[in-house]
Amino acid sequence: MGEALGVIDESTPRREWDAYDLMYRETKIEVKASGRSQSWSQAQPSKIRFGVEQKLSSWTAASDEWIPHGQPMRFADVYVFCVHEPELATNENVADADHWTFWVVPTDVLDQELGPQKSLGTRTLDRLTSSVAWSGIRARVDECVRLRQSI
Repeated sequence: MGEALGVIDESTPRREWDAYDLMYRETKIEVKASGRSQSWSQAQPSKIRFGVEQKLSSWTAASDEWIPHGQPMRFADVYVFCVHEPELATNENVADADHWTFWVVPTDVLDQELGPQKSLGTRTLDRLTSSVAWSGIRARVDECVRLRQSI
C-alpha cells in the first residue's frame, strides 16, 4: 500500500503495532488485508471480515507511549481494505495487484455508518463505496484527504 501512495522509505521500516500503518500527506492510513485462500487446508474459501473496532487508547511507536482517548475511536483517518481474490493463493498471484480488490473508506464514514460495530465484510464495503484497482488507490485516498480538509 505504501508503494501505491509513494510513501515507502526503505531506510525507516514500519514499526509493528503502531497506531496506524502509513502516513500520507499528514493523513493516517490504516491498511486491512485478507484473502480467500490461506496457507492451511480449507474446505471452502475464507469468509472475509475486517476488524475496525474503536479503541480507548492507541500506542505510538515514535514516542513509545499509549495515548488515551476520552471515548472509543478509530485512530486512523482513512482505511484501505484489501482482498486477495483467487481461491488458490500462489507467490505469483499474491504479488500481482490485478488479483486484489481494494476499497478506500474515510474513517468518518465508518463512524457514521457503523458506529461501534467491530468488524465488516465485503458486502458492507460495497455498500459504503465502490472498489478501486491498484492504480486508483492514490486518487481515492487523495479524494478522502480533500474531503477531510474541507470539513
